[in-house]
Amino acid sequence: MRTGYLDTITERSGLEIVEHVLSPLTWIQDGIASVWQRYFALVDVAEENVRLRRELLRAEAAAVLAAEERAEIRRLRDLLQIKDLEERPGFGARVIAMRFGPQSALKTLTVNKGFADGAIAGTPVVSHSGVVGRVLRAAPGAATVLLLTDPGFRLAVISQKSRTPGIVMGTPLGLHQLEVAYVPQTASLEEGELLVTAGVDGVFPKGIPVGVVTRIAPGAESMFPTVQARPVADLDRLEEVILLLRQGDGPPLIRRDPPG
Repeated sequence: MRTGYLDTITERSGLEIVEHVLSPLTWIQDGIASVWQRYFALVDVAEENVRLRRELLRAEAAAVLAAEERAEIRRLRDLLQIKDLEERPGFGARVIAMRFGPQSALKTLTVNKGFADGAIAGTPVVSHSGVVGRVLRAAPGAATVLLLTDPGFRLAVISQKSRTPGIVMGTPLGLHQLEVAYVPQTASLEEGELLVTAGVDGVFPKGIPVGVVTRIAPGAESMFPTVQARPVADLDRLEEVILLLRQGDGPPLIRRDPPG
């Protein structure tokens, strides 16, 4: 006791025991703190991932919308290049359905313009490529267009190169098949020749592309050859069309000032 040796031993032994008792508790406490830190870090990362994912979805949606708007602008620019729009009044319409309603048995499409806009029965309908069809039936705000490939469609045409006349008729064989009737046997019509409107019906102006001749064969039981064609307009991918009105029904859709 005089030398303090016993106190030293007791103190050191006590500290050693305390260290063995408290070290696991400290390790557990540090582990728990570390786990919580990692948990909060993961929560922050998850929230950041959710935010970034939402921003990515918004960016992708904006990119898709921009692409659609660019495509629509290109289509509308193509429509505005139709030469006939400088001479005939007309208006644009959007295709909203294909083969819809009571006319679903016919080859038709529905547009978002009706007789309140001037879309009466018989109104010619065109795209930037050529003839689409004519209005079959109209409501105040919508109209049904009979496509030129429908078996009930008839249109007087003339070939662009040889000036061979004929009547284009639809067929039951889809949206890419036409027949050309009443072509003279002596006609010098060729495959690949462009057919345009003859302008004799008082409805369609003269010179609008209609179809391209794909096959010519002698008629087996007729004095006329069998002539097939395909429409120049892509009828199953139309999104916008133009309806042409009669002369005098309104101003031209487009006015272009002369150069200079």
